[in-house]
Amino acid sequence: MISKALLVGTYQRKAELIARHSDVALSVIVPERWQGQTLEAVHTEGNDLCVEPVRFGSSYHLHHYPTLAERIAAQQPDLIHIDEEPYNLATFLALRAAGPAKTLFFTWQNIHRRYPPPFGWMERQVLSRADYALVGNPGAQAVLHRKGYTGPLSLIPQFGVDPVRFQPREGPRPDRPFTIGFAGRLV
Repeated sequence: MISKALLVGTYQRKAELIARHSDVALSVIVPERWQGQTLEAVHTEGNDLCVEPVRFGSSYHLHHYPTLAERIAAQQPDLIHIDEEPYNLATFLALRAAGPAKTLFFTWQNIHRRYPPPFGWMERQVLSRADYALVGNPGAQAVLHRKGYTGPLSLIPQFGVDPVRFQPREGPRPDRPFTIGFAGRLV
Protein backbone atom coordinates (compact mmCIF):
# COMPACT_ATOMS: atom_id res chain seq x y z
CA MET A 1 0.00 0.00 0.00
CA ILE A 2 1.33 3.43 -0.95
CA SER A 3 -0.17 6.25 1.10
CA LYS A 4 0.95 9.66 2.27
CA ALA A 5 -2.14 9.71 4.53
CA LEU A 6 -0.87 6.73 6.51
CA LEU A 7 2.00 8.69 7.98
CA VAL A 8 -0.69 9.83 10.47
CA GLY A 9 -0.78 7.33 13.33
CA THR A 10 -4.56 7.09 13.67
CA TYR A 11 -4.96 6.33 9.96
CA GLN A 12 -2.52 3.42 10.22
CA ARG A 13 -5.18 1.45 12.10
CA LYS A 14 -6.67 0.52 8.72
CA ALA A 15 -3.40 -1.13 7.63
CA GLU A 16 -3.07 -2.90 10.97
CA LEU A 17 -6.54 -4.44 10.55
CA ILE A 18 -5.82 -5.50 6.95
CA ALA A 19 -2.55 -7.12 8.08
CA ARG A 20 -4.43 -9.30 10.61
CA HIS A 21 -5.63 -11.54 7.78
CA SER A 22 -3.49 -14.66 7.75
CA ASP A 23 -3.16 -14.65 3.97
CA VAL A 24 -1.91 -11.02 3.77
CA ALA A 25 1.69 -9.81 3.98
CA LEU A 26 1.36 -6.03 3.99
CA SER A 27 3.98 -3.38 3.31
CA VAL A 28 2.92 0.22 3.77
CA ILE A 29 4.97 2.84 1.93
CA VAL A 30 4.83 6.32 3.42
CA PRO A 31 6.92 9.49 3.21
CA GLU A 32 8.77 10.62 6.32
CA ARG A 33 6.88 13.91 6.20
CA TRP A 34 4.08 15.52 4.23
CA GLN A 35 3.27 19.23 4.32
CA GLY A 36 4.67 19.71 7.82
CA GLN A 37 3.27 16.46 9.26
CA THR A 38 5.95 13.99 10.35
CA LEU A 39 5.60 10.21 10.49
CA GLU A 40 3.83 8.80 13.56
CA ALA A 41 4.52 5.05 13.65
CA VAL A 42 1.64 4.03 15.93
CA HIS A 43 -0.43 1.19 14.44
CA THR A 44 2.18 -0.99 12.73
CA GLU A 45 1.46 -4.42 14.18
CA GLY A 46 1.60 -7.06 11.46
CA ASN A 47 2.69 -4.76 8.66
CA ASP A 48 5.99 -3.47 7.38
CA LEU A 49 5.97 0.34 7.54
CA CYS A 50 8.46 1.46 4.87
CA VAL A 51 9.59 5.07 4.79
CA GLU A 52 10.46 6.11 1.25
CA PRO A 53 11.94 9.39 0.07
CA VAL A 54 9.44 11.62 -1.68
CA ARG A 55 10.08 14.31 -4.27
CA PHE A 56 7.91 17.43 -4.46
CA GLY A 57 6.49 16.50 -1.05
CA SER A 58 4.21 19.50 -0.81
CA SER A 59 2.47 19.01 -4.16
CA TYR A 60 -0.56 16.74 -4.45
CA HIS A 61 -0.14 16.53 -8.21
CA LEU A 62 3.64 16.22 -8.55
CA HIS A 63 4.78 14.26 -5.50
CA HIS A 64 6.24 10.82 -6.14
CA TYR A 65 8.59 8.23 -4.66
CA PRO A 66 11.80 8.05 -6.71
CA THR A 67 12.84 4.62 -5.35
CA LEU A 68 9.39 3.02 -5.60
CA ALA A 69 10.10 1.00 -8.76
CA GLU A 70 13.10 -0.64 -7.09
CA ARG A 71 11.08 -1.47 -3.96
CA ILE A 72 8.26 -2.98 -6.03
CA ALA A 73 10.74 -5.04 -8.06
CA ALA A 74 12.38 -6.33 -4.87
CA GLN A 75 9.11 -7.19 -3.07
CA GLN A 76 7.19 -8.51 -6.11
CA PRO A 77 3.72 -7.86 -4.63
CA ASP A 78 0.54 -9.44 -5.93
CA LEU A 79 -1.44 -6.22 -5.40
CA ILE A 80 -0.49 -2.57 -5.16
CA HIS A 81 -3.00 -0.35 -3.38
CA ILE A 82 -2.21 3.20 -4.48
CA ASP A 83 -3.95 5.41 -1.93
CA GLU A 84 -3.80 8.43 -4.25
CA GLU A 85 -5.96 10.23 -6.79
CA PRO A 86 -5.77 8.99 -10.40
CA TYR A 87 -4.42 12.31 -11.73
CA ASN A 88 -1.33 12.32 -9.44
CA LEU A 89 2.16 11.61 -10.71
CA ALA A 90 2.64 9.19 -7.78
CA THR A 91 -0.32 7.09 -8.96
CA PHE A 92 0.81 7.07 -12.57
CA LEU A 93 4.40 6.07 -11.72
CA ALA A 94 3.28 3.37 -9.25
CA LEU A 95 1.00 1.90 -11.91
CA ARG A 96 3.87 1.88 -14.42
CA ALA A 97 6.18 0.17 -11.92
CA ALA A 98 3.60 -2.45 -10.93
CA GLY A 99 4.64 -5.02 -13.52
CA PRO A 100 2.37 -8.07 -13.26
CA ALA A 101 0.88 -6.97 -9.91
CA LYS A 102 -2.78 -6.01 -9.83
CA THR A 103 -3.38 -2.34 -9.07
CA LEU A 104 -6.05 -0.22 -7.47
CA PHE A 105 -6.32 3.45 -6.65
CA PHE A 106 -8.47 5.52 -4.32
CA THR A 107 -10.32 8.76 -5.04
CA TRP A 108 -12.41 11.25 -3.10
CA GLN A 109 -12.87 13.58 -6.07
CA ASN A 110 -16.59 14.30 -6.37
CA ILE A 111 -16.37 17.33 -8.66
CA HIS A 112 -15.74 16.70 -12.35
CA ARG A 113 -12.55 18.51 -13.37
CA ARG A 114 -10.49 18.41 -16.51
CA TYR A 115 -6.75 18.59 -15.92
CA PRO A 116 -4.19 20.17 -18.23
CA PRO A 117 -1.33 18.12 -19.66
CA PRO A 118 0.33 16.07 -18.39
CA PHE A 119 -2.15 15.44 -15.54
CA GLY A 120 -5.15 14.75 -17.77
CA TRP A 121 -3.09 12.31 -19.80
CA MET A 122 -1.81 10.53 -16.65
CA GLU A 123 -5.35 10.32 -15.30
CA ARG A 124 -6.63 8.73 -18.53
CA GLN A 125 -3.78 6.19 -18.39
CA VAL A 126 -4.59 5.29 -14.79
CA LEU A 127 -8.33 5.00 -15.49
CA SER A 128 -7.72 2.72 -18.47
CA ARG A 129 -5.02 0.52 -16.88
CA ALA A 130 -5.89 0.13 -13.18
CA ASP A 131 -7.52 -3.14 -12.22
CA TYR A 132 -9.79 -1.68 -9.54
CA ALA A 133 -10.92 1.60 -8.01
CA LEU A 134 -12.01 2.55 -4.51
CA VAL A 135 -14.14 5.66 -4.05
CA GLY A 136 -14.90 7.50 -0.82
CA ASN A 137 -18.34 8.78 -1.78
CA PRO A 138 -21.08 8.33 -4.42
CA GLY A 139 -20.07 11.59 -6.11
CA ALA A 140 -16.57 10.22 -6.74
CA GLN A 141 -18.11 7.12 -8.31
CA ALA A 142 -20.19 9.31 -10.65
CA VAL A 143 -17.12 11.37 -11.61
CA LEU A 144 -15.11 8.24 -12.44
CA HIS A 145 -17.88 6.93 -14.67
CA ARG A 146 -18.24 10.32 -16.36
CA LYS A 147 -14.48 10.29 -17.05
CA GLY A 148 -14.79 6.90 -18.72
CA TYR A 149 -13.69 4.48 -16.01
CA THR A 150 -15.39 1.14 -16.75
CA GLY A 151 -13.53 -1.17 -14.38
CA PRO A 152 -14.78 -2.59 -11.11
CA LEU A 153 -15.02 -0.34 -8.07
CA SER A 154 -16.22 -0.26 -4.50
CA LEU A 155 -17.52 2.61 -2.41
CA ILE A 156 -15.62 2.51 0.89
CA PRO A 157 -15.55 5.68 2.98
CA GLN A 158 -12.12 5.91 4.57
CA PHE A 159 -10.90 6.27 8.14
CA GLY A 160 -14.05 7.41 9.97
CA VAL A 161 -13.90 7.99 13.71
CA ASP A 162 -12.04 5.89 16.29
CA PRO A 163 -14.85 4.84 18.69
CA VAL A 164 -12.37 4.02 21.46
CA ARG A 165 -10.81 7.48 21.38
CA PHE A 166 -14.00 9.44 20.71
CA GLN A 167 -16.80 8.40 23.03
CA PRO A 168 -19.13 10.21 25.41
CA ARG A 169 -17.56 11.34 28.66
CA GLU A 170 -18.42 9.48 31.80
CA GLY A 171 -20.30 11.34 34.46
CA PRO A 172 -23.36 13.54 34.54
CA ARG A 173 -24.85 14.52 31.21
CA PRO A 174 -25.58 18.15 30.42
CA ASP A 175 -29.20 19.15 30.09
CA ARG A 176 -29.10 18.94 26.31
CA PRO A 177 -28.83 16.16 23.71
CA PHE A 178 -25.47 14.75 22.63
CA THR A 179 -24.06 17.17 20.02
CA ILE A 180 -21.38 16.70 17.37
CA GLY A 181 -19.75 19.77 15.86
CA PHE A 182 -18.76 19.85 12.19
CA ALA A 183 -17.00 22.46 10.09
CA GLY A 184 -17.09 21.66 6.41
CA ARG A 185 -19.37 21.14 3.48
CA LEU A 186 -22.23 18.64 3.45
CA VAL A 187 -23.80 17.92 0.08
